[in-house]
Amino acid sequence: MEKIKQQKLDVIHQRISSSQVDLVRLEVVESWIRSYNYGLDVFNYNYGPVLEETALEELLRKKDLLLNAADPYIRQLETMLSNSECIILLTDEQGVMLRVIEGGKELLEQQNKRFRLVPGSIWTEETIGTCAHGISLITKTPMQICGSEHYCEKYEQISCSSAPIFDSNGNLAGTLCIVSPSFHHQTSHSLGLVISMAWAVQNEFQLELNNELLSVTLETAEEAVITINKEGIINKANVPARKILNHMNKDLVGMPIESILGKQSVIRSVLETGKSISDTVISNEKINQRLHLHSMQPVKDQYGNTYGCVLTFKQLHQTRKLVNQNAGLKATYTFDDIIGNSCPLKKSINMSKKFAHLNANILIQGESGTGKELFAQAIHNESRPNGPFIALNCAAIPHTLVESELFGYEGGAFTGAKRHGKQGKVELANGGTLFLDEIGDMPLELQPVLLRVLEEGKVMRIGANRYMPVDFRLITATNNDLLHLVEKGQFRKDLYYRLKALTINIPPLRDREADIIILAQHFINATAKKQQKTAPSLSDLAALEIINYSWPGNIRQLENAMLFAVSMCTDGVIKPEELPEEINSGVSAASNQIDSEPAAPAVTLDGTENNFSLKDIEKIMICHVLQKTNNNISIAAEQLGISRSTLYRKIGEYKLINNDA
Repeated sequence: MEKIKQQKLDVIHQRISSSQVDLVRLEVVESWIRSYNYGLDVFNYNYGPVLEETALEELLRKKDLLLNAADPYIRQLETMLSNSECIILLTDEQGVMLRVIEGGKELLEQQNKRFRLVPGSIWTEETIGTCAHGISLITKTPMQICGSEHYCEKYEQISCSSAPIFDSNGNLAGTLCIVSPSFHHQTSHSLGLVISMAWAVQNEFQLELNNELLSVTLETAEEAVITINKEGIINKANVPARKILNHMNKDLVGMPIESILGKQSVIRSVLETGKSISDTVISNEKINQRLHLHSMQPVKDQYGNTYGCVLTFKQLHQTRKLVNQNAGLKATYTFDDIIGNSCPLKKSINMSKKFAHLNANILIQGESGTGKELFAQAIHNESRPNGPFIALNCAAIPHTLVESELFGYEGGAFTGAKRHGKQGKVELANGGTLFLDEIGDMPLELQPVLLRVLEEGKVMRIGANRYMPVDFRLITATNNDLLHLVEKGQFRKDLYYRLKALTINIPPLRDREADIIILAQHFINATAKKQQKTAPSLSDLAALEIINYSWPGNIRQLENAMLFAVSMCTDGVIKPEELPEEINSGVSAASNQIDSEPAAPAVTLDGTENNFSLKDIEKIMICHVLQKTNNNISIAAEQLGISRSTLYRKIGEYKLINNDA
């Protein structure tokens, strides 16, 4: 050892070169030179500085993951070295002591305090000179320093072995070190022991880091996530999961999944078969709710053995809402959006509002273009506004696809089926409303399936072997005479009577004469806004033609006609010739009913004085309705949407009925 000491002095004082040192390794020689350059005294104790208590506490909090990983192995080392005078050290990447374990030996503890070898002390090559963990911090390799290999002469009676610890990205995280009071007690076995323990700590630390990353990812995920092991015990559960399952104040980790969700065969199936399942619905009897399991993915080892499962889920109503929004199927209309004041329309609205609060199927009848879906959405928003609104037009898709669209299917149920299956409209409507338009076009062979769903309140996907409970309000619509279809054998009688429990008839536009101009102006304004132009007005002659046209296509045709008129209009006033050709057939003969005496100039729809005034148009409408109803005041007032007294006043004002009549 004396020769080593002499070579150390010779090399640091440059009496010999580092290549001439043949008793120690090159890494040690280089460390001696660095230590000397730091200004350290080779003959005296060099003490490392010690962090203040608050700074140490903050550091320990930051190193929590490393300490959690290392502490179990440090305890094992402590047990293994209990009959020796060894000290166990754990440092961070800066050489700060995080753990100093003396095995309960009081003399060692007192000695360490004297040398400032305590938690928070900074022992590096720069502060105490050459030492094992100091070199490990620099070279990032295992190192053993014995006796005189230390730079400081006062440390020549100890030996130490150290190994680095790295994080998941290969960055240095710290070192693990074993210190023996005599270099004679330090053997190659000590280095092997500390390397193996450091390796174990590193693996555990990296696992802790990955788990922490997973936890952060889970906690920031909007979807609820739970991980379970092969026995069904919960490993992790994020905040959305705990919130949905009403366990915000209780940690779910360590609890059997069955104690939370009840017995679920689909979860057990994933664990046993190792096959993933997605987009399925389960009933949680424990807290009386239904969940949409978005995905259940098995977790497998490198040999393909399943040792756990990751579940992602939402409350079913959250999924329905999201699906509706993304698919554009959210019910946006309410009864306030239905435009018009005519008596037939008001009758349909009042009936719909009453039916909305009854738990029964609703059948909406009306010609094409009368606004049946608008009524369906309004009923939904009146009764189940927080639930999904799912619409399916039975005439708009091929008959062969109606079944899969309506009832869904399991993965692989037929050629071309999605691998994970697909939810049907019935499932998606759970908790809300299912609107089946053109119900008369539903394939006859599927009608008993729909009837069974309505009777039993459960549905089975194509290719599945289990039923799922469903709760939805069914609204159907048709422009056909369903009873006539029943008589022809094209529609099942039992389904017909099941659907028509509550029937609403939507009046055609020709029976809503009082609403025509109001609707026309609404569509003019909406179209002009889309085209980013000033909304034109209707000339009186154009308004007259609109009022007297029969509108076989109803509101949809009126909307398209106003789109055409606004697009054709060039001077801010829509004239008859700017209406679609089928409407522009000349002013109706009803205009002849206008009093032959010249009317006083009035402000008109187009802002001129030479066209018919608003009063003229009102007079025409009243004349038209009185003529159609054979001067029946009650019926005429009802069709015009005004009271009998108001109609009598108008008749007197316009002198429409001969006093002798």
